[in-house]
Amino acid sequence: MRFCNILAALALAPAVLSMPSHLYRRCDNETGTENGTAEPPVAALPDCDIAGLKQPESILQPPTANMKLMMVALGQGTQNYTCGANLTAPPSAIGAVATLFDASCDLVSAPQITTKQLGSIEEDAKSIGAHFFVDNTTPDFDILGLGNTRAKKTEECDAPNAAADIKWLRLTAQADGSTSSVKEIYRLNTVGGHAPTSCEGKAQGDIVTVEYQAQYWIYA
Repeated sequence: MRFCNILAALALAPAVLSMPSHLYRRCDNETGTENGTAEPPVAALPDCDIAGLKQPESILQPPTANMKLMMVALGQGTQNYTCGANLTAPPSAIGAVATLFDASCDLVSAPQITTKQLGSIEEDAKSIGAHFFVDNTTPDFDILGLGNTRAKKTEECDAPNAAADIKWLRLTAQADGSTSSVKEIYRLNTVGGHAPTSCEGKAQGDIVTVEYQAQYWIYA
């Protein structure tokens, strides 16, 4: 996978918790370097018909009838944790950081495609935005052409392979900090991301990052 260097660096530091909007940049797909210029605006909506896409089955409350699927974004990044005083205990979650890619049309073409397979397809694609946390519990999604969505977790359930993959979530958009029309975001078809079972070999306050991928189903 190729990530913007600026996102990778932030994933390794506590500053990830206060990552500002529009921080993502265009990555050079050949060198992996960040060229310091903003990504040019892109259309918020996919250029294919996604009306027929159906969420993976789960026990999460489904979107209400008045909600419209805007896109399915593939997130590639890290779940972030910090070590406490008890180094034999698992580290505590402090959010996540990920680059977002529009995977909508890939899912239309191949509805059964896995998140890992999507990751391979989108590896060299331009990012459409970033996912990060403004504090330990407040996720934020900043998507070019769609706007910024600050959310809160309203529901969760285990992933089908709960031992390997982080939980599936339903996130509800909050008026404070949001500029988009997004109402809900679902984190589904997760891959990886679990915290290690302990912080042995590390020190109190150390940051632990674990790679993950997920599909973010975005509704307005």
